[in-house]
Amino acid sequence: MRKFLKAVLVFIGIVFLLFIALIGIGLFVDFEYDDPVENGRYTYVPEENAYEENAYIEFTTGDYDKGDPGLTYYDTMEEAVLHSPLKTENEDLSVPDDFLNHVDETLHIWNGTQYDTIFYRAGTNESPMQGFVFARLKKRVQNGHTQYAYINSTQDMSTPDSSYETDSKWIHLQLTVSDIQQDLNPHYPDTRFVFGYSHVPEIYTLEIEGQKPDGIIEINVYDKMMYLWYYNDLKSNKRGDCLSYSIDVPQ
Repeated sequence: MRKFLKAVLVFIGIVFLLFIALIGIGLFVDFEYDDPVENGRYTYVPEENAYEENAYIEFTTGDYDKGDPGLTYYDTMEEAVLHSPLKTENEDLSVPDDFLNHVDETLHIWNGTQYDTIFYRAGTNESPMQGFVFARLKKRVQNGHTQYAYINSTQDMSTPDSSYETDSKWIHLQLTVSDIQQDLNPHYPDTRFVFGYSHVPEIYTLEIEGQKPDGIIEINVYDKMMYLWYYNDLKSNKRGDCLSYSIDVPQ
């Protein structure tokens, strides 16, 4: 009987030690992965050989365009957006018909040679929802006047109850999708246009591949500040998910 009890105690002791060891390993791994903060600054650096095998791959912007015979030109950007298929392209979004087609506030315009990209707000702080839209437009000159045709767009929605990701690692996710968002770049393929959203003022300390943003747009969204940061031409041949960056963390 004593031998049996002794064996049970030894077994329990081994299980306990293994449990403690696993917790210790888990804490160690978690610290190494989730908390690369030093002197109040978060830094993300991909694995050393990550981008060697995953270099930035350019796509042909023509794959996203339509020939002029299939385009309808309008005298203003607002008209081109108003008559665009935005609603049809975003049927999965729960928004009123044509809601995203209305440019209620122009937040920024990037001008290119053949294309312009407009960033605008649909709705106001008094609306039950708001849309923030990037739309790329093709342009031509007719009788000395510039006309615009809708090409493509991307949207983000917000409501008074929306919650936002403020984690520094959220930037990594935005960089990951930046490659396919070159179809919004009015200068492609001559430049690499990168942008993202933030909800903390520390975004002003952001550096990607050692470069600061070319601009940061402050937007009041239901009395909360949202920031749109952008690079007109990020200098790097790394794929989006392999870009390194650093930013101060909130106090």
